[in-house]
Amino acid sequence: MSLESKLQGKITYNAWKRIGIHAHHGINIPLFSIHTKKSCGVGEFYDLLPLIDWCAKHGMDVIQLLPLNDSGQDPSPYNALSSCALHPIYLSLHALPYSDGMEVKLEPLRALNSSKHLQYEHIYQEKLRFLRKYIKRAKEDLLKEGDYEEFVTKHHWLNPYALFRVLKNKCDHTHWKHWPKELQSPSTHQLKKLYSEHSNEIEIYSIIQYLCFKQLKKVKSYAESKGVFLKGDVPILVSPDSADVWMDPTFFDFNYVAGSPPNQFNPEGQYWGFPLYNWPAMKQDHYEWWKKRLLTAAELYHLYRIDHIIGFFRLWAIPPDQDPAQGTFVPSDPAIMEAQGDRILQILAGFTDMLPIGEDLGHPPSFLQMSLNKYGIPGTKVFRWQRDWANGETFIPYESYEPISMTSVSTHDLSTVRLWWKKHPKESKAYAAFKGWKYKKELSPEYQLEILYDNHHSSSLFHINLLQEYLALVPELTWENPDDERINYPGTLKPHNWKYRYKFPLETLTTHNAFNEGIKRVLS
Repeated sequence: MSLESKLQGKITYNAWKRIGIHAHHGINIPLFSIHTKKSCGVGEFYDLLPLIDWCAKHGMDVIQLLPLNDSGQDPSPYNALSSCALHPIYLSLHALPYSDGMEVKLEPLRALNSSKHLQYEHIYQEKLRFLRKYIKRAKEDLLKEGDYEEFVTKHHWLNPYALFRVLKNKCDHTHWKHWPKELQSPSTHQLKKLYSEHSNEIEIYSIIQYLCFKQLKKVKSYAESKGVFLKGDVPILVSPDSADVWMDPTFFDFNYVAGSPPNQFNPEGQYWGFPLYNWPAMKQDHYEWWKKRLLTAAELYHLYRIDHIIGFFRLWAIPPDQDPAQGTFVPSDPAIMEAQGDRILQILAGFTDMLPIGEDLGHPPSFLQMSLNKYGIPGTKVFRWQRDWANGETFIPYESYEPISMTSVSTHDLSTVRLWWKKHPKESKAYAAFKGWKYKKELSPEYQLEILYDNHHSSSLFHINLLQEYLALVPELTWENPDDERINYPGTLKPHNWKYRYKFPLETLTTHNAFNEGIKRVLS
């Protein structure tokens, strides 16, 4: 049976047809990690334009991004203040309309392009300061633009988000549960009064979102013109201190917080602190919260990653302030888990024209794979975990992977291949034996290339890897210490989590001869 025949009749079939039922190759980046000569200390929306050109030149057609949602003072893109609002830190300030004469004010921020780690807090505050001055100057012209009112009217989440941001500023950025009682759960009458009292400040945040969406939608349109698809990231959970939870608390269960159970990779488990969903309430509302969230994402992306897709079926629920080991799965009955998750995927997977790709790493129950197969949703495969666990843990050949899947050599939550090889010699020795290689303590660029080559020639239809995995083909393009190539250590508060930056600007990387030759060899 052909792959097209296999996918026909599935609720994701139209999305597959839009993307193409054939092999796709691409890169995965945190937008905050890249920079160009025009950047203001952090990767920006329009910095994606030269990256799109570079991908198209090499026949890569997917750029995967970490979440771009507004996370306020927290650099973690998975702890956002809104499930829909974009982060103003990514605005390309040099390209703002009606900003003549303000470019000189960007030079202090551009000086931060050379810092090894993202100076998140400083850049965030300085960008907001710049935007306030800019909006004061350009507001009248911006409000005259015909599509501004349309944007405000269309996006249901915008006014609650903007009011939440205003109140959070007013309450010294404290958690909304610590606000005055009248602000924690305002009545309809009180909300109307708050919207009126803070209309000017609300308008500032609305304009910022208007500008963010306008820029990212232009990037999406440019990508389409080059035959490149943008892949967004939709985290399964939302921050307890978010506009969503504040405005619609009935959709969330505060009796527990989400995390992960102790396992071989995290012996103590993880405490995430996010609320669970009140799935009965969401079902009664026909999952409108999720539908609107996906419709917003569909304006910006062609595909999307569902982070921790097993969360639709079950979540590890921990009593507040307890150790992860004290948790339990909710729901606890496997039959209810399966029915719940299957029902949600049936409703959401084909709701937009975006193709979902599930993050299903670890050892999920068999019913998850059954649902993914039923709806034509690719899962994710990382070679170091693709093993025959029941028979000596031998590695599974790339050519045996399920085609409706995405292969990667690492993720933003894992060590890079070079670091894995160094810190897990037992596993790397086993992989060297599997490949018939002579084991070396340090992973050579030649072995790195072959691992990437295998990944891009697996039987999976999607092959997407972190940009630093390709940069490792030319060691001088990466940081000398492989630990510095790590993006995040899950379950920790390490100072450099979510502050990773590429060593060189895109202008250097995309024109580097040895690097470009390495990419050609990987994809040949």
